[in-house]
Amino acid sequence: MKISALISDYDGTLCPTASFSFSNSLPEDLHNILLDISKFIPVCIVSSKDFHFLDSCVNFAVIISSIMGIETFLLPKNPGPHHEESADPIELQNGIRDSNLLKYHVKQKEKLIENSSMIDDLSSVLSKKFHDIKILPKYTYKEKILAGVSFDYRHLLKWENYKINIEPRIIDKIYEYIKKNSPLTNTWHIQTYLTHPFFDIYSIPCNKGNVVTEIRKLLNLDRNKNILYLGDSENDNPAFKKADLSINIKSDERINTKLKSHYSLEFNELSYFLIKLYRENFNFTSMSI
Repeated sequence: MKISALISDYDGTLCPTASFSFSNSLPEDLHNILLDISKFIPVCIVSSKDFHFLDSCVNFAVIISSIMGIETFLLPKNPGPHHEESADPIELQNGIRDSNLLKYHVKQKEKLIENSSMIDDLSSVLSKKFHDIKILPKYTYKEKILAGVSFDYRHLLKWENYKINIEPRIIDKIYEYIKKNSPLTNTWHIQTYLTHPFFDIYSIPCNKGNVVTEIRKLLNLDRNKNILYLGDSENDNPAFKKADLSINIKSDERINTKLKSHYSLEFNELSYFLIKLYRENFNFTSMSI
């Protein structure tokens, strides 16, 4: 199988879940190989993080889809000597344009604005009741609309206990709040995880599988061009289904969720796998794993 594009989740996939320190750093060896790969095929990021968090650490990405696909950014790319023409999106669209941005799109802006104050209020309520949890807001890039929130407790020494005993109480409070404040127009998306030490809320429905389809169109990749997708959690399952090749990256022994990917790799094997794929001119076989 010849790989024509690489799409990856960020948190937990390119950065280990257990050691993630709320910075935007990427392991140097992994960053370097992704930078090398990006000179030959497009590398894209699909993340639950917002663009402000991601921008400085994924300079190898030609497309960044942040906040679970709520925002999509098409960035400048200097193609390498063997970069496929169809994978180099150079056509500029009318609309928003920065010195480092070719195209920017945000979904359902009106609905985001409508729900942002309620998400802000809910976050405030929960932060006062559950002091140990970190509440990480996700803002849109241009308008600074609060589009989602992560409730993260991986910093706790024994977060497994928190997962079992406290998280269900927080989820119950969230549903109570929605029922009381937004019973008829509720479009919120609550993303929970079986074993990960966090969960997320978004103002509108989110699906990474739809993002993979959108990226295929943006890159002008027809169906005979193969996409490799890397992920680590349940929110990657829709993308695993849409990708031609999918690999689940395991970065914490406490997280053992069965996902719908073709293959699995330990995090410490990822750099070697990508180097091998690069050296084999992006021709994947089962022996590549």
